[in-house]
Amino acid sequence: MPGPNVTEQTEFPESSETEPEDEFFESRRGGMFRALRHRDYRLLWTGAFLSNIGTWMQSIAQGWLVRDLTPSPFLIGFVAFAGSFPQLAFSLFSGVYADTFNRRRLLIATQAVQMILSAVLGLLVALRVVTIWHVIVISFASGLASTLSNPAYQAFVHDIVGREDLMSGIALNSTQYNLSRVIGPGIGSVMLSTVGIAGCFYFNSLSFLAVIAALMMMRVLPATTGESPGSREVIQQMMAGLHYVRGRPRVTALLIIASVVSIFGIPYLVFLPVFARDVLGKDARGLAYLMAATGIGAVASALLQAFLGNFRGRGKFLLGGTLLFGSVIIVFALSGNFTLSLICLMFIGGAMVSITATINNLLQMLVTDDMRGRVMSMYSLAFMGLAPVGSLLIGSVADLIGSRWNHHGTQLAMAGSGLIVVLFAIYVLITQPRLRTLE
Repeated sequence: MPGPNVTEQTEFPESSETEPEDEFFESRRGGMFRALRHRDYRLLWTGAFLSNIGTWMQSIAQGWLVRDLTPSPFLIGFVAFAGSFPQLAFSLFSGVYADTFNRRRLLIATQAVQMILSAVLGLLVALRVVTIWHVIVISFASGLASTLSNPAYQAFVHDIVGREDLMSGIALNSTQYNLSRVIGPGIGSVMLSTVGIAGCFYFNSLSFLAVIAALMMMRVLPATTGESPGSREVIQQMMAGLHYVRGRPRVTALLIIASVVSIFGIPYLVFLPVFARDVLGKDARGLAYLMAATGIGAVASALLQAFLGNFRGRGKFLLGGTLLFGSVIIVFALSGNFTLSLICLMFIGGAMVSITATINNLLQMLVTDDMRGRVMSMYSLAFMGLAPVGSLLIGSVADLIGSRWNHHGTQLAMAGSGLIVVLFAIYVLITQPRLRTLE
């Protein structure tokens, strides 16, 4: 998928396990699904989809559990901070390992660790000994495993489908992730009322078996040497990755956009239980509807991106999506109407996917193979590592507003963060013409 701005790209290896092309995949409609021509990608997509359904079930159960364990917006934000802090602290190191270790084996190991942690949390809930600090510690450990897997997963998609089908692979991966967001919370809300919070955690633990089995069945050849770098070499390679990015202004600009969106936009997900219960007066089923609305918008946006492929004007599309994202967060934060909130969340989900998928694709088109894991670790750091900073910041501001002015502090704090995203998008539109011309 070459483009006029791809000036730093080297040759890509042929994609593995490619089945014969037919007229359907050559058409615009069939091009949406080009990545599914690859047997290994179909395995990965299916396994990740089933696992993510379990993850979203745990998300709604954990959100409700945390809200029951503490009324403090600060502690609610701190749980998210603990889960995402490893992304902030260790993402750059994980990129080095993604470039050196066998990515498939690394993914299997990290998924197994998360499976065990989910089972432990379910057991603590079942025994009625769980505390907010148990949730924080397990969130941290799970976040550490996720940190090791994220850049490897992003680079692994390229290993499977190659350059030609990369946009399809990224968009379809966003589709399965957000489709699971639609399905998972609905199942989770039903299970909350039938088997309880612990049951949701147990189900999530079992769901990891799907992606582990898929990874074990793959035939993709390792794209890395599998050699373990020493501690000094890890630092050297990490610094080489930072130097590589510093010398590429477009890559740096994309990572800055991801960082701002992460700090001031993504935390809206953390506080959905607060909006559901305290602002909109809804129960767990209402929270599931809110999460599903986000997923519906995200799925629609991901399918649109897969259909469009490498369309021209992706720089303008990215900045427009950022402006829309911040604007609708403001409306959602100040809304006290459930229907309006659902509509806002559909637009928020769609804008979020347009931002993440576009940045992901542009980054992978602009970087070389030997730096792919390290650059994608910076992408993970920007989108997931910095999100806990925003959660902690918004939670602190919400507590301050609520204690001083006896108001729904979370609403005003979230509206303020959305305003920052809007002002940032306007600033970039005015001052960064090179971003607008990215294709």
